[in-house]
Amino acid sequence: MALLFNYSANNITAIAQSGNAWANITGSPTIGVGDGPQGINTVHCSGNGSGIWLPNIAIPINAQGLVVGGGYNVSSFGSGATGLMCLGSSTGGIGGTSGLIYLQVSTDGSLQVVSVISAHQTTKSSASGVFTFGNRHEVELAISAFSNSGTVTVYLDGVAVPGLTAVSMGNLSSMDDGSTIHSVNMGFVNNFLQTTLIVIDSTYALDTTGSFCNAPLGPAISVPMIPNGVGQESQWTANGASLGWQCISEVPPDDDTTYISSSTPNQEETAALTTPAGISGVYGVTVLGDQRQDTSGGGRTIDLGLGNGSTRSYGSAFGLGTTYKTNAQPFSSNPFTSAAWLLADMTALEVAAKLAS
Repeated sequence: MALLFNYSANNITAIAQSGNAWANITGSPTIGVGDGPQGINTVHCSGNGSGIWLPNIAIPINAQGLVVGGGYNVSSFGSGATGLMCLGSSTGGIGGTSGLIYLQVSTDGSLQVVSVISAHQTTKSSASGVFTFGNRHEVELAISAFSNSGTVTVYLDGVAVPGLTAVSMGNLSSMDDGSTIHSVNMGFVNNFLQTTLIVIDSTYALDTTGSFCNAPLGPAISVPMIPNGVGQESQWTANGASLGWQCISEVPPDDDTTYISSSTPNQEETAALTTPAGISGVYGVTVLGDQRQDTSGGGRTIDLGLGNGSTRSYGSAFGLGTTYKTNAQPFSSNPFTSAAWLLADMTALEVAAKLAS
C-alpha cells in the first residue's frame, strides 16, 4: 500500500492526547479562514520551535522510497531560516544533533535540505526566489531509498526544485533508528528561535510502492469527512448520545463525554459520512480513530476500515492502551473495487470499526 497517512492539520492538532498522539503548537486550529480551498484544515504555528507532530508514525523505508508533503503558507521572513518539515528518529529526535533530515526556507525564498547525522550540515540550497512568502505552497520531500546511496528531491507545487533535484543524502542508514522514521514534524524550527507565522494544512506520506498513490502528488489537500448518519452496522453501545454516529462525530474528539463501546469481539459499527467539498479527485482515504480500552487486563485490539453499504474492508488490527491514542488506517485504492479512488466512490462511503479481540 503506497499511502501511509493523510491528515488535515486541524484534526492532528485537535487530537492532542497522551501517548504518541499529540501536537505541540503555538496558536490554534482555524476552520473557515486562512489558506487552502474554502480555508479548511488549517493550523497556525509560530515561535519557540513549535510545530505539528504527526501522530503514531513509524515509517520503514529500507529499500523503498518515501514522499512526505504538506501545504505551507509562511507569512514573512522571521529570525533565521523558517523550518517547514522534519523527519527524525525516536532517539535522535527533533532538534538534537543526530538522526534527522529537515527542509527549510531561507530569507530570499530559497529552499534548503539539511541532513543532521552527527552535526548540522546544509546539504544543498536551491536558487533564490523559488518559495514566495504569503502564498500557499505544496512542498514535498521525496527520499529515493533509506540507505547511504539515497537521494532527495524537493517538489514545489508539483515541480522539482532546481538545485535540489537528486541531492545525495549519504549516511542515512546510520540514523539512530536505522531504516525507520519515528518523528515527523511540520513547522519545525532548527534553531528554536522562529517568530514567523506558518499556516499548515494538509499533510501526507507515501512509500512509493504499490499500483496507486506512490509518487509526488503536487497540489493536494486533505478534506475531512465527518460521521453524519447511521451506517449499515450499529452493534456498539452509544454513550452520551442516542446514536453511535453522534458519539464519534465531533472535532476535536471529546473522549469520554460521547463515545461508542463494545466488549464483544467481531462487533461492528459503521457511520455514513459527509460529502467532501472543493476537490476534483481523490488520491487516497485515511480512517482516523481516537481510541482506548477501559479494562486493565489489556489485549484489546480494534480494526479500522471502510464500508460501502453492503460490506466492510479493514486494515490490520491496532492494539489499545488505557489512554486515548490516535490510529490511522490508510487506503491507497478503493478496497471494494481494487481500483484507484473515484470522486463518485465518496457518495456511499461509510467509516467502520470492529472490535478484533
